[in-house]
Amino acid sequence: MRYAVPVNAAEEVAALAAAGAGELYVGYQDRWWVERYGDHDSMSRRQGRANLSTRGELAEVVDAAHTHGLPIWLALNSRYTEPQLDHLTELCEGFERMGGTGVIASDLGLLWRLSEGFGLARCLSILAVAQNAATLAAYARLGVSRVVLPRFMEPKEAKALLSQAPGMEGEFMAFFDKCPWVDGYCRHRHGVTYLDREAPVGGDGAPELYTFDTTYRSHACLGRACTYLEPYPCAACHLSAFDEAGAHVAKLGGRGRPLDERLRALRFLHEAEAMGSDAERERLFRTTFGCACTCYYGAKAQDRRAIEPVSPPSWISNGTVAGSQTDPAGLHGTVADLLEGKLDGRHPALLIPPLSQGDLAWLLEVLPELCRACPNELTLVVNDLGTLVSLTGIRQADSTCAGLEIEPGTLLARSDDPREVAHFLSPTENPPRAIWGPDGEPRTLVYREPPATLARHWEHPSLFEPSARAALRELTEKAASV
Repeated sequence: MRYAVPVNAAEEVAALAAAGAGELYVGYQDRWWVERYGDHDSMSRRQGRANLSTRGELAEVVDAAHTHGLPIWLALNSRYTEPQLDHLTELCEGFERMGGTGVIASDLGLLWRLSEGFGLARCLSILAVAQNAATLAAYARLGVSRVVLPRFMEPKEAKALLSQAPGMEGEFMAFFDKCPWVDGYCRHRHGVTYLDREAPVGGDGAPELYTFDTTYRSHACLGRACTYLEPYPCAACHLSAFDEAGAHVAKLGGRGRPLDERLRALRFLHEAEAMGSDAERERLFRTTFGCACTCYYGAKAQDRRAIEPVSPPSWISNGTVAGSQTDPAGLHGTVADLLEGKLDGRHPALLIPPLSQGDLAWLLEVLPELCRACPNELTLVVNDLGTLVSLTGIRQADSTCAGLEIEPGTLLARSDDPREVAHFLSPTENPPRAIWGPDGEPRTLVYREPPATLARHWEHPSLFEPSARAALRELTEKAASV
């Protein structure tokens, strides 16, 4: 098993290598980005100390990784607008010249830009939520050779998926950062948490700290009933099963966590991997972390249906909308209703949630019958790349489906939550607030309007940017020619 570990500074590399890191990955957010998009998680889904901030720091980490014989990856795993892609493409060129190994990405436009003229390896981020072979095949055509499997995917399903994706290396989450929501469909920012303090606003002359969200206290999911909040979620008992499934890279989350926490987790996983029983591993966990173990998978695996409810996409403006973009369990029943003519209205638009391998195979099998039941008046609103590409291929190959319309759904388009965006743009919803600052100092949070460039990032689904559209054209044209 090879362990991929986050690094926050060049001086950490020697200790991580000595503890058994097999490779490193790093976040980045430079001054250029902050001046245009604010100190926000828009560059790599993490804010603040989880990121390096200069090219010099990045080069030092790359050099240190080379000294210790470790591959080094750059996390650029958010979704982007076209002006952002210009900057990121140039950043990737610089990272490759430094000797960087590869990029962890999920944005279709960024992967399309990197598919020509770059020697960087490409790892598909967990934010892409790749759960069927058609999705992996589509990304492979853009040069992706490794995939970080979704947190809900246990070894048995991982084995079935990877067996249908020759040449695709599997990576899975093994420690830290277990989330209650399926990552790629979470539409909330991951800001820096500040604590309220018992003092009137401005009462002690505390210096102001500017933000576009003065009400932020923690991630949106923390107020919900969930069981992921244990500090050390762990996959030690599943390491060998994932290895047998073809997922040979175990990922430690925790960008921005203190070095001693990452080292302790890494050493624990190495020691646990060599043990012969789960009971031994559980005892080691308690000894190492001072609490009972919390499993990443098994009984406490992430629910693949843990997708925040979303509205139908605004670009679907006519017809009878049926189904759910977030509930795979209801799709079979909705299709049955369409086949039996139980839905009123003309030109039905069927909302299709992200599909597993089995559900996608079923949909492709039933599609001709569905098209015959709704001749020339059916729209399928799809929410994963593999389904979109597969449906496009069938539409071209089967005359029965020639009139089928295919549109991306809100989740595939990666559209931000309009309610949250409206809050960020409203001065009246963001009153001043007294807090403890990021280093424990008294501060006053004061609203500052987000720059127009950041608002555009929120308001424009990345799938409709020019580079992403070019990638879609290329993928769907290839699908139609197969």
